[in-house]
Amino acid sequence: MDIFSQKKALIRLVIFLICLNVLSISMFQWRDSISHKEHRQPNLQRDASSILEKELELSKTQVLQIKKLRTDFFSKEKVLEKIIRSERDSMNNLMFNEITDDILINQLAKRVSENEFQMELLRINQAKELKSICTPNQLEKFGGLVKEIRDYFKPENQPKNK
Repeated sequence: MDIFSQKKALIRLVIFLICLNVLSISMFQWRDSISHKEHRQPNLQRDASSILEKELELSKTQVLQIKKLRTDFFSKEKVLEKIIRSERDSMNNLMFNEITDDILINQLAKRVSENEFQMELLRINQAKELKSICTPNQLEKFGGLVKEIRDYFKPENQPKNK
C-alpha cells in the first residue's frame, strides 16, 4: 500500500469517526431532552390530576373544579417564582459587586422571604379549597396520597424524604 492510499484510508477513517461521534452526541442530547420534557410543570399538573381523579373516585364536577384550582395555583406560583428568581439574581449581583450595599441586600432578602411566604399561603389556600371540593371519605384517602404524589414527582437526583 503506497503512502497516498494510506493517507486516503486514514482520512476516511477520521471522517467516519467524526460522523460517529456527532451521531452519538446527537442521540444523547435527544434522549436527555425527552427525559427533561417528562418533568415539566404542565405534565405534573395533568398527571397529578389524573392520579387524584382515579384514586379518589372524583365526580366530573369535582375533576373540573380541581383542574381549575390547580391551573390557577400554577399560574400564580409561576409569577411568584419569577419574582423570587429575579430578586435573588439582583441580590447576587449586589453581593458580588465591588461596593456592596448591605441595606439594599437585606431589603431584597426580606422581599424574597415575603414572596416565599406568599407562596406558602397559596399552598395553604389551595389545600383549603381542595378540602371544600372533596367529600370526607375522599379527604381521608387524599391525606395518604399527598406524600405519595409528592415523592412520585420529585426529581430523580434528589433523595426522598420519609
